Order: sequence, then C-alpha cells, then structure tokens
Amino acid sequence: MTDGAVDWLVVDLGGVAAAYRPERRLAALERETGIPQEIINHRLFESGLDRDAELGFHTIESITAALAEALEHRISIASLIEAWALAFEPNRDLLDAIAQLQPRRTLFTNNGPMMDLCLSGPLAQLASSFDTVMCSWHLAAAKPDSAAFARAASRLTSAPPQLLLVDDTRANVDAARTAGWRALTHVTTERTLARLGSSAGSAASAQTSR
Repeated sequence: MTDGAVDWLVVDLGGVAAAYRPERRLAALERETGIPQEIINHRLFESGLDRDAELGFHTIESITAALAEALEHRISIASLIEAWALAFEPNRDLLDAIAQLQPRRTLFTNNGPMMDLCLSGPLAQLASSFDTVMCSWHLAAAKPDSAAFARAASRLTSAPPQLLLVDDTRANVDAARTAGWRALTHVTTERTLARLGSSAGSAASAQTSR
C-alpha cells in the first residue's frame, strides 16, 4: 500500500466491536455457582486476578484453574466460558460495515486467555469479522502502555502510520497517536462509520480528523 494508505484497521473490543455488559457475566456466574455477585467480583476482578491475566501472567490452563478455584469448583469450564462471553454483545452494525473496507482488520483488546476461549467458542462469529486477534496477554502489555502499541505494530509488521486504531477510551487513542499511529475515538457506531467512509463497497482511505 502507499504511504498514505491504512494497512490495518485496529479495533477495540469492549465498547466498539461489542457492547461491554459485565453485569451479565456476573449474573450468569452467580446463577451457575450460587455465589453472590459481590463475592465473585471481588475474587475475580477486584483481587487483580483478571488484570494479571490481561498482562500475560497466566496461560489458558492456569487461568481456568485459578477461576475454577475462585468459584469453588461449582462451574464447568464450558459453562464458565459461556458466562464469560455474555459480557460482550457483538456490534453487528459496525462489524458488518467494516467488512466492506479494504484494510485488513485486527481486534486489539485488553483481555486475558479467557478471551481466546470465548473467541473460539461463543464469540466465534465476532472473531470471524477479523483477520487476526491481538489480546494484551499475547503482548504482555496492555493499552495504553506504549509497549502494547510497539509490540502490536511489530506483530502486524506495519509502520505505525499505516495502522488506524478505533477505540472508545481516550487514553488509548492518545497513546496510539503518540506512538505514531492514526487513531479515532469511538463515540457512536454511526459517527465511527461515517469517519471511516464505510459505505458498502467503499475504498478504505480512513479519515482520522476529529
């Protein structure tokens, strides 16, 4: 592609490619285990367990074992994955529209190994909208850490100016721009699609003006 073209459209998950509904995950885990949501939230999230997973301190095997223990072995791994996926409701309008764009598409999300299991299972249709997926645990760094953007660019084998991030967190957008990427802040699907020039069949020279 030319220097002015976008090689990769890099899309955030929660809040962009999918609506983030963590309350649905907690409710499902409570139904499955009988453990109150407040206790589940403390054990899995407030404790730092999930954050450690996001940063690459767990493998798929170790995080599923840790979660099973935290939930007192009251839930099967299959049911755990189903419940975990409920926190993410695919944004079909956006996913269908970006499929019409020329740049390759990658999902770039701050998530641990549980997301890999979700994307190969209950969220497989969402995953199919992308050419590749990058979770923070793959990179051992999470947005907005500069290391996350450097490692993502290296993995995509593209120069930063050829990468366009779409993210709903301003800190991530600012960090991407500091790293030399193009970036836009997702507010609504309609606005993002308009800025991407995403009418069906359009050539994708993505607009990043504010």
